[in-house]
Amino acid sequence: MILILTGCAGTVKTARYQDDANPELRKAYIVSTENSQYIKFKFGKITPFGYLSPVDDAAEKNEVIGNTDTIIKQELKKYGIESVIGKKGDVPEDFDFIVEYSDTWRWDFKKILDKLEIAFISPDGEKLLAKSTFNIYKNKELHNFPTPEKEVPKMIKELLKK
Repeated sequence: MILILTGCAGTVKTARYQDDANPELRKAYIVSTENSQYIKFKFGKITPFGYLSPVDDAAEKNEVIGNTDTIIKQELKKYGIESVIGKKGDVPEDFDFIVEYSDTWRWDFKKILDKLEIAFISPDGEKLLAKSTFNIYKNKELHNFPTPEKEVPKMIKELLKK
């Protein structure tokens, strides 16, 4: 018997909320997350009819996992956008937009990205300009070990589409 498993990356959905064309975005302030979310591992069941995936428990606060803020900064630079990474509430003046993100992880032989949301917000923090969300494929057991390095470039590209 040969068993072939293929991986799926997940889905990225992006929405822009501005009525007019994107303004010139040249300077960003990236708010580094204070913590990541983590979904604890649970075993599923193997039955005569196949594998039954377990229902996930709610994600719990965890120390920051990965370097998502640095990857966002690197991707923005590829589009000519200079950025600074800092903490929430410390937003300096003279920025075109704020970047906030939240990440949720799970374990599957190593920590993998389950969900990532990246939001572009007006400099005053009042208006959501655009938001992109990555979700791991519905059947979480078949994936390509998603990481910020794999998903952030796709998300930033969609967020910056003109």
